[in-house]
Amino acid sequence: MTGVKNLQSEAHEADSAILSVRALQVQFNVRRGRIFNRRNVVLKAVDGVSFDIRAGETFSIVGESGCGKSTTARSILKVERPTSGEIRWRDRDIQHLTEAESGQYRLDVQAVFQDPYSSMNPRLRIADFVGEPMLLNAGVSAQERLERARVALEQVGLGADDLNNFPHEFSGGQRQRLAIARAIASNPRVIVLDEPVSSLDVSIRAQIMNLLKSLQETQGYSYLFIAHHLGTVRYMSHMVGVMYLGRMMEMSESEELFTRPLHPYTQALFSAALPDHPDVERQQVLLRNDVAAPTDIPRGCRLHTRCPFAKPVCGQVEPEWKEVGPRHWSACHLH
Repeated sequence: MTGVKNLQSEAHEADSAILSVRALQVQFNVRRGRIFNRRNVVLKAVDGVSFDIRAGETFSIVGESGCGKSTTARSILKVERPTSGEIRWRDRDIQHLTEAESGQYRLDVQAVFQDPYSSMNPRLRIADFVGEPMLLNAGVSAQERLERARVALEQVGLGADDLNNFPHEFSGGQRQRLAIARAIASNPRVIVLDEPVSSLDVSIRAQIMNLLKSLQETQGYSYLFIAHHLGTVRYMSHMVGVMYLGRMMEMSESEELFTRPLHPYTQALFSAALPDHPDVERQQVLLRNDVAAPTDIPRGCRLHTRCPFAKPVCGQVEPEWKEVGPRHWSACHLH
């Protein structure tokens, strides 16, 4: 009977969200204008974003620079405090965790960034760099930190001999492997990957992506993956959300989104990307004008000033977020 209960519990966990973001808003007060006529304005970096990260899956966020992808990630990492909304972890809002719970959360939710070298202390040996999160958040013994660091290095394709080396002795691809080793050494549940391969050569990029997928398959990690390169996103993702000016425009399972994009902004993003083959014919969707400032978001649909399919209602009423198919949502008056 106990075995049956455990199997039911594991099956339920696999189908449920391990981390949930609900109506997340992150705003900043900034000053705009000329030197003698400056005024305070509100910059809406993230404006009502909701999504789930499920156990063992990758949720990716794509969009233009400045759309709020990284701010969303920084909120999940507790670097930015949300203005409103919730980030729920194990049925608790992370802003209401106790000090001890926050320490455990920082172990359970790790990060890998675009430039690993800038996040490395050049004076720290690799053993100390990889084991540092456990030192700060868990207080485990030095021997245990060293052992976990050794295991983590082996998991990312490096050896125990590298533990005594310094960051400058490694190539760019090896440094990213070290950053991944640091993230997995504390046995996390979720890893935030913010542009983890964009600064690498194409061949090295493929190796790192395959490493991340292999670790996910063997260890069951969940990823929040942020990237510009759509081919990388398609390869890595189970679910994809498309952001524009702080708001989620469309969200769907990866293959569904790439084969049947519904929102004009998603269609324009895919249209601007290089095709898989020069002979492939695709629908061209071109946006007008420039991106609006996040301090002056247009009324109604925030894309309507650029959208080639805009109707009068688009400039007056903000479209509702609707499910338009199985695990496929969009916010557009055209649907």
